[in-house]
This record gives sequence, structure tokens and C-alpha cells, in this order.
Amino acid sequence: MERAPRYEFMRPEEIDAVLKTSPVAYIPWGALEWHGLHNCIGLDALKAHAICLDTAKQTGGVVLPPVYAGFQTMKPYRGFKHTIEISAETIQRLLHEYLEQLTDEGFKVLVVLMGHYGKAHVDAVTQVCEEFSKSHPDVVVLAFPEYLVAVDDGVRGDHAGAYETALMMHYYPETVDLSRLPTGRALTVDEDGIGGDDPREKATAQYGRWLAERIVQRLVERVKEALQRIKA
Repeated sequence: MERAPRYEFMRPEEIDAVLKTSPVAYIPWGALEWHGLHNCIGLDALKAHAICLDTAKQTGGVVLPPVYAGFQTMKPYRGFKHTIEISAETIQRLLHEYLEQLTDEGFKVLVVLMGHYGKAHVDAVTQVCEEFSKSHPDVVVLAFPEYLVAVDDGVRGDHAGAYETALMMHYYPETVDLSRLPTGRALTVDEDGIGGDDPREKATAQYGRWLAERIVQRLVERVKEALQRIKA
């Protein structure tokens, strides 16, 4: 059985072959952060990683291990525990190193797929990518939250609500336990750290699969367009 293109499991000759045919590197970027009583702490990076793997099956390229480094997390935002808050400066330095090193290795399309997307975090990541693109015109950098590519299909991101929970039910069902959620009241960001549609009512593995398919389809389109640009 063919192995997934996970960078950490690939031998040098396998990476060299990818560089000749589809020099794409996916960087799934997330956080270690509270996502309600029903979800695991690594949700953001895990879903981004899974989406990148599905996309790479159609575009080629390699998928880097997920990066767990989130700024503007639920710890300073709402005081929820079990969350690791990383400074914007650290994230930006780390991201710049990733982009520089992957470019040095010969990758021409760099995809930073953000599973964690607080506005300040997204702004910090986007700033680095925009500056890097200006100084490396021969490299295409795509950086955005995973849901953003499919908003025209009706996909909307959330925080631990029906959207993120459904994706995890599709990709990692063993990590979700809806029975852990309170009953008899509405879920809120302040009390539960949950924003978006109620996962108790709308989160299903089927919905998660639909979301994943829409996102992957749109991401494939974006990456293929980028590959055409570097070949032009």
C-alpha cells in the first residue's frame, strides 16, 4: 500500500522525486488549545494535517508534521486551561524559518494551512508570508484558514462548534465525545469555550465528510493553479 506523503516518513530519494514532479510543501498550522469538553486539545492542527494529506493525494507534494503553535488562543482570550499560548514573535520567527528552509530544499509552492484562526494569529502568519513572497518572487506562498477556501460553498469556520467537531468526527472519531457536553442549556464561548452552531444538534461524521470534501476540492484547485504559475 502506498504511504501518505508525510515528510517525516519519507526517504531522501522519495523527496527528490516529489521535487521533480510537484514541488509542493504543506505546513499544517494549529495550536494546543481548549476546544470544549468534547474535543481534544490538538484539534486545530490535527484537522489541518488531515486536510493537507487528502489534498496532497491529488496534487502531489509533501505534508510536514503539524505545527502546534497558536497565538491569541482561548487561554488569554477567555481563560481556559490546557492551552499553550505562543507569542506572535515566536510564531513569526518559526514560520519564517520553515519558509526559508523549504525554499532552500527546492519547494516552489508553500501552503500554510491554518487550523487555528484567531484574527491576531492569522494576521501574524499572513504578514510573514506576504513579506516572504515579496523577497522570493519565484515561490508561491498560500496561507489561509482551511475553511476560507470553501466559503463560496457555504463552509463557515467556528471554534469547537458543529463545524470543527464534525470534521473531527470524520477524521478522528475516537477523539470526540458529545456526551461530555452539558445538557439543558445553550452552549457559550464564556462558559464552554464553544462558538458556532451547536455540535449537539448538527455535528455528524457525514457533515464532517461533506465539509472535508468541499475544502479539499477547493484547496486542490488553488494548489494546481499555483503549480501552473511556477511553470509559466
